[in-house]
Amino acid sequence: MKSKVAKRVVIVSISVLSIALILFLGYQLFINPYRGTTKKFIASLPVESELTEKQVLKDIDFTVKKLRERHPAWLEDDNKNVAAVEDAYKTERQQVIDDGVDTYTVIDEWRIIGRIMHQLYDGHSRISYMDDDAYYIDDFTQLKELGLPSEINGIPTEKIVDDYLEIFQYERKEFARACVDHFIENESCLEWVGVDTSDGVRFTYDTEEGKKDYHYSFVPYEQVKGAEEEDDEWVSYEIDERTSTAVFTLEECNYDDYYESTLKGFFDQVNEKGINNIIVDLRGNGGGNSYVAEAFLQYLDIDGYDSWSSDVRYGNFLIHNEPYHVDIQKKENAFSGNIYMLTDVYTYSAAMDFTMLISDNNLGTVIGEASGNLPDAYGDILRFSLPNSKLGLTISYKNWHRIEQSKKGEPIEPDYVCDPKEALSKAKQLISD
Repeated sequence: MKSKVAKRVVIVSISVLSIALILFLGYQLFINPYRGTTKKFIASLPVESELTEKQVLKDIDFTVKKLRERHPAWLEDDNKNVAAVEDAYKTERQQVIDDGVDTYTVIDEWRIIGRIMHQLYDGHSRISYMDDDAYYIDDFTQLKELGLPSEINGIPTEKIVDDYLEIFQYERKEFARACVDHFIENESCLEWVGVDTSDGVRFTYDTEEGKKDYHYSFVPYEQVKGAEEEDDEWVSYEIDERTSTAVFTLEECNYDDYYESTLKGFFDQVNEKGINNIIVDLRGNGGGNSYVAEAFLQYLDIDGYDSWSSDVRYGNFLIHNEPYHVDIQKKENAFSGNIYMLTDVYTYSAAMDFTMLISDNNLGTVIGEASGNLPDAYGDILRFSLPNSKLGLTISYKNWHRIEQSKKGEPIEPDYVCDPKEALSKAKQLISD
């Protein structure tokens, strides 16, 4: 009798384990958003590398297939951007077939896929050239002093910018245009928009003395004259007891032990010195991990805050997560003073989220320039390398929705709009007033 019971237990256990294994494998193969992704990009082929028509078509098909499989927009009703991507895909694919060209370069493919993905207007879903050894113009001095050149190799810069805007992936044109000065510094990016860099490049500037030409060679970043030294101190703070002001500067949204310890040290100093005003400087912060904001909020004298809703794609299912209120266990001696957020067009992604949490929960004042991307946006990226060119492909699998839905579709607009370079001075002026 006991042996029969034991046998049944074994059979049931095996059945349960088999079902669990089937479900697990089914999830991994068809539902897990990260299936088939790469944790780290590999280097793309050199830009001048040649690809056959068949290879280019395979990479184009791979890109659109991944968009259809992973991006939330393809499960949304009547999404006009999806329709535009599909139309561009058909057009570009047929053009490759009709051209009858034997070979294409990696640059050619980068442009083709750029034109397709541009139609999505998703700043996180991008096609990128992954270069381990990037080269830049050998002198940044003139760009800093004179601004954008009027011509590049005799081509009007505005013509180049227009071409760039048709192959770059962004949500707000203001952000894309703000990136132009960084984009024209880079050799592969210049080649992307059709600039011949085989003999360096010539920039023509309009000055008070008339037009001036400068010829640049391309060198590694560390050899560039006028380049900013890379600063390892991406989070820092300063305390001014005289004005009862503390400035917390966050250049990257990295959530790690160093951030946690720096954040704790900052608020320990704020509490010890009785500081009444905190300025959080997020200018130039391109994002990263949103936990940096959640950790910051733990130190404020609040019981909780409202967070955003989202739609997350799992396989062919789009799961909606309702907006929610986060109850927090605030730290001892929590801060109850004034908060000022400094932003510019480069305040992006997780840095924009940080600003939204403060702004939409009415916890502080925003000063400077509107954020580079939208609170209502796609995000949380999946990484792929294209089969032949090895171009880097990122695809969003979540759709985030702004906390304050009365401002749906708008960027994070400052309470006080000013030149971002003057934002810190403006904040100090408001504090002194």
